[in-house]
Amino acid sequence: MCAGDATIGVRFEAIRETMLRQPRDIEKLRGEVLSMRQKMHEGHPNRSTLFDLKHDAGGMIDIEFIVQFLVLCHAPQYPQLTADIGNIALLKLCGELGLIDSALAGATADAYRSFRRLQHQIRLQGKEQARVEIDRVATEVALVKQLWKECLKP
Repeated sequence: MCAGDATIGVRFEAIRETMLRQPRDIEKLRGEVLSMRQKMHEGHPNRSTLFDLKHDAGGMIDIEFIVQFLVLCHAPQYPQLTADIGNIALLKLCGELGLIDSALAGATADAYRSFRRLQHQIRLQGKEQARVEIDRVATEVALVKQLWKECLKP
């Protein structure tokens, strides 16, 4: 914690971990995640021919949804998934735990890192939306879509 009452921070962390470690109905959770993701797609339509690094299918938000889905599914059995270590480390941890293919986990983590780097470069140029030609990120997008399908499509 950077500032504030350390006791409150400790209490918050304990509550966060307890909530994340609750057993869940996986099929219900899957449906909720798919519904929420669809609403986000509808709320951020991309009418351009460019790929939106954050919002388009196969982009950063899909990776974030995958990670959170995996955490919510598996944290009751693997409490280390509740560590506040970021999406890249959590993807790799899921691979190490055998929850997803470790090579795909690593490749998706690299895709996330690549998307973030591109997003920062574009934003530093003053552009509000981080969009690129799809050919520039097609390999990464395909990896994310593959992991999405493996995790979230029954």
